[in-house]
Amino acid sequence: MKFAIRKASPELLNRLGGNVRKLRKVRGYTQAQLGKLCGVKKTYISNIERAKINPTLASLENLAAGLNCTAAALVERREGCES
Repeated sequence: MKFAIRKASPELLNRLGGNVRKLRKVRGYTQAQLGKLCGVKKTYISNIERAKINPTLASLENLAAGLNCTAAALVERREGCES
């Protein structure tokens, strides 16, 4: 049986991006600083925050570690976080 690979919904990507942006700002990091903590370029962080890319689970784990939270916290519904 073959399964179709679906893209993440725009709602989920917007939620993720908003949560990353809010947590990054609360922690006082620039996109470049967070990128360095996570081993990615600042453009990757920017693309996540703007819901332009669908990051891998490994990337979510790295982001969570850099933001000192869980990967689940990055995709939870939070008031005022969606972009």
